[in-house]
Amino acid sequence: MAKVFVTGANGFIGAHLIEFLLRRGDQVTGQIRTTSDIRSLAPLFPQYGSRLHLVIGDIREPDSLGSALDGVEYFFHLAAVLSGTSEADFFETNVGGTRNIVDLVKRHRTDAFKRFLFTSSLAAAGPSPDGTPLDETAQRNPVSWYGKSKRDAEDIVNRAGQDGLPVTIARPSGVFGEREQLLADGTFPLVRAGLKPKVGFSSKTVSLICVGDLVPGLAAAAESPNAVGKTYFFSNPEPYGEGEVMTAIADGLGTKIRIPIITPHSALSLAAIGAEFLHKFTRGLPLPTRDKVREVRHRHWACSPEAARRDFGWAAEVTLSDGMKRAARDWLDRRERRNAVHEPFGDRLVKTLSIAACLGVIESVLDLCVGGMRWDGLALILGVTEIPWWGVALLIIAIASVFIGGASFVTIRRGFLLRFVAGAIVGIGLELVNQLWLNLWQWDPNTFGALSAPWAVSFGLGIGAGFGPVITNGIVQALYHKRLRLG
Repeated sequence: MAKVFVTGANGFIGAHLIEFLLRRGDQVTGQIRTTSDIRSLAPLFPQYGSRLHLVIGDIREPDSLGSALDGVEYFFHLAAVLSGTSEADFFETNVGGTRNIVDLVKRHRTDAFKRFLFTSSLAAAGPSPDGTPLDETAQRNPVSWYGKSKRDAEDIVNRAGQDGLPVTIARPSGVFGEREQLLADGTFPLVRAGLKPKVGFSSKTVSLICVGDLVPGLAAAAESPNAVGKTYFFSNPEPYGEGEVMTAIADGLGTKIRIPIITPHSALSLAAIGAEFLHKFTRGLPLPTRDKVREVRHRHWACSPEAARRDFGWAAEVTLSDGMKRAARDWLDRRERRNAVHEPFGDRLVKTLSIAACLGVIESVLDLCVGGMRWDGLALILGVTEIPWWGVALLIIAIASVFIGGASFVTIRRGFLLRFVAGAIVGIGLELVNQLWLNLWQWDPNTFGALSAPWAVSFGLGIGAGFGPVITNGIVQALYHKRLRLG
């Protein structure tokens, strides 16, 4: 029974690695932060509680972890920022944190210590220029902030190896499987809706590895005497075309309709900017990000796992088809749980309407700044000269609270697309009813009133309301799940 320490214990790969180590009989200590969601680890405690320990600490402030390293034989460093909105997000944790952890291990390791395994990424090596799978001798050429941070972290680990610390570096390719988020949450909803997405017009290839294959590979690399001081790629033997990947996802989800849709890189970049903007409100993982767009602009992300097979006999066993079926089933289960908000009816209603009203406050401020909405029709009905500015603000807030809040409330268990459609229908419907019959409000001819046709005004302005339920329900769910968070 080995004594093992794992940073990033609650992460996608970290939780799978810990489960693998516990199943084979190891004693595992995992590092988490005070804000970590440990629901992925919670099922392990009833069966392995006596051999699983969690310590709270931050690799950016590692002093609290020192005592937990007593007698550790194997140290797996997985904690990292995978998706961020600034270069500093990556370098503070991935580079600075790795430096802290390496120094900590060097200070506290005993004679029992056997290996420090650092989980890097194919992103540290960069894309293949011509589609030929890279091997470990290829010159590194990262193209993203994430890749550059992993490259610099590799340099720190290699220098520690030169100073006598027994180290091994693992570079997984794209990892998929149960509880993965970037690929699943970014692509699966589109495929389930009957689309077969493709980014850019050129054909692309990518190396992938199922997490169920990766974690035994990490353990094998850490234990192999042949792997000391070396770097290894982990992937399935051959890269896949993007069409193969989308077909495997569709098969896993049971989707029969597969309408090809091409998203230009420029459009994806704009979507990334919008996602990062929404991230400021929902604090959810932005999909996509500008940094990930930098990576997908390149055609070939391919690597060879031959060195791992040669040095310690590791080879991937899970096929793309089988792995995607597992990932799809897990995503559907997680999606159902995530969309479920089991709060009392009244509590959720008040919370939803309040958040929608807050969006109305933002909208009213923007409207007053640009001079958009005028309520001349309502003023005429009320027998007053005009509606004062504060009255306009209250009317906008009331409309947002009632109509956007209502659309949000009834779509709480629906996905992004249906939420957006519901909000857009409400916005377009309100504008059409007003333009064709009620005439309660008008748009300043110097701004939005320039769209003279009723249909143009209704669709041009009303469709923006689609973001109302998306943002509102995102905040409602975030608040709900924050209360349920463990740790």
